[in-house]
Amino acid sequence: MEGAWVDRLERRFGFLAAPGLPGFLAGMTALVGILGLYKPEFVDAISLYTEELRRGQVWRALTFVVVPPPTGPLWLILWVLLLYSCFKALESAWGDFKFTVFFALGVAATVLGALAVGVAFDGDVIFSNSYVLLAAFLAFARLLPDREVLIMFILPVKLRWLAAIAAVFTAAQFVAGGLAERVEIAAGLAPYFLFFGQGHWLDAKFAWRRWRGGYD
Repeated sequence: MEGAWVDRLERRFGFLAAPGLPGFLAGMTALVGILGLYKPEFVDAISLYTEELRRGQVWRALTFVVVPPPTGPLWLILWVLLLYSCFKALESAWGDFKFTVFFALGVAATVLGALAVGVAFDGDVIFSNSYVLLAAFLAFARLLPDREVLIMFILPVKLRWLAAIAAVFTAAQFVAGGLAERVEIAAGLAPYFLFFGQGHWLDAKFAWRRWRGGYD
């Protein structure tokens, strides 16, 4: 089972699970999005700016997670619905504790990565929640690869293909990006590789053996 190591943690630390986390995250994202439409400066006040974080604005280490991309009211609604569907599917498949660990790992790695880059460059670094959320989407697609979503409400596309496209673009960004962008990508996707890295490795070995003629 992918991510089975978390099951051992759950037997000892299961009380740390956060029940209802998908609904809370989606609801807070909606609230921040609505406030941001009227007061754009509010979004800056809760985003992950390392200089402000090092000055004691510790709330930024958590609040950056619920900052939605700049968008209008309609797209905000769609974004929140997509987030909730993705998070709820993961929680249903894994349970409260496993989903909590997955999400917390991405948040913690991103914050630590941002602080490390900020210290390295001795300046202010801004990290977003993009790759934390991408990790959740890739996990969603890994667990339910044949589920379809409607692009522009018309074209049905399976999650496996959307995940493949996202993976290719992200790999290209990692190769072409600077140090800060590479750290942001690696940190945000860390939980995905911790949960699914072994499974991908086994899939690659199996595909290689089939290509070499090891299987009919």
